Amino acid sequence: METIRHSSIMKSCSPRVYLVLLHLTFLVLYGSHQPWPITRLQGGLIIALATSTLLVLTVPRAQLVTAWFIGFLTLGNSGVLFITVSNGPSTDPWILCALMLLLTMASYVQCILHFGLLSSLIIGGYGFILHQLALLQTDQVFGLPTLLCLTLVFLSKISIAQAEIQRIADTEERTRNKSMRDALTGLPNRAQFLEHVTRFIQCSESTREFHFAVLFIDLDGFKPINDRLGHKAGDAVLRHTAKLLQGCLRKGDVVARYGGDEFTFLINNVKGPSGAIHIAERILAKIQIPINVGESVKVGASIGIALSSNMHEHAEDLIRDADGAMYRAKAQGKNCYVLSDPVSDIPKAELTARWKRMAYLKW
Repeated sequence: METIRHSSIMKSCSPRVYLVLLHLTFLVLYGSHQPWPITRLQGGLIIALATSTLLVLTVPRAQLVTAWFIGFLTLGNSGVLFITVSNGPSTDPWILCALMLLLTMASYVQCILHFGLLSSLIIGGYGFILHQLALLQTDQVFGLPTLLCLTLVFLSKISIAQAEIQRIADTEERTRNKSMRDALTGLPNRAQFLEHVTRFIQCSESTREFHFAVLFIDLDGFKPINDRLGHKAGDAVLRHTAKLLQGCLRKGDVVARYGGDEFTFLINNVKGPSGAIHIAERILAKIQIPINVGESVKVGASIGIALSSNMHEHAEDLIRDADGAMYRAKAQGKNCYVLSDPVSDIPKAELTARWKRMAYLKW
């Protein structure tokens, strides 16, 4: 998620435009300071720079500011510059300008560590060339502190930008979590539960050994309490039930308030019906404990259980099957659980349609 947000922010800054502009400026600066007629080596280096410009224009947007591409661009340009300087010693100011352009290009990398590495290689390479040319005792060496200061400025800018991106991401995440939570119980709401089930279905499609189950829980005896004692008492029962259900969670499980006095329970990594039944029995045992809402009241639960299978393409299918099994549990006397049976809980036309869709996907 954070990467997506970061990419959207970078997109608004049009990094391709700036990188093309910087690269063309570097190319013009480099080409205009080559002696004419140029040698075969110089011509080859200019062609390499022009090819790099085409690459900047055509590389996919998602790859444009990645570490590997920015590294290839800046270090490749640095190599061209250093080869030229080594083969024809020059102390002209344009070299320092070219190095500043390279550091500016490198600053478009999204990671401070990667930028620090790239800038160190550029400045270190320049210092090494000066040493090889015995120019460390001349005025040319004063360019190194300038480059270091520029690097510090870019590091500061990148760190500030990343801090702002993180702040925006955290704010959006808090807002999203608040909107995806049930205000009364603090549990995930229906929308968030559907997201969890969808992810589980996707995981089961890629890993055939992964199985899970959905429990649809409807409270028995809640309406009389709500009607007789009022909504405050009803709300207290719902909050108490939510805490009881949270106490039944295992690692990777999810419980949500689906609406009204309905709750849903997502059981992670079950080996078969027995795993889901064990959780259902545990819920039934806990939920019958009397609740004090000014007076002692007691509720029960009807639970429908739907196991994951290849017939469930969508989260809604699985929840609908568990809901159908829950109604059969109510019909059997309430305060019990029923396993979903495709023949009983899914209309024949819908069942046939699911089989056809799954057969088509497998084909």
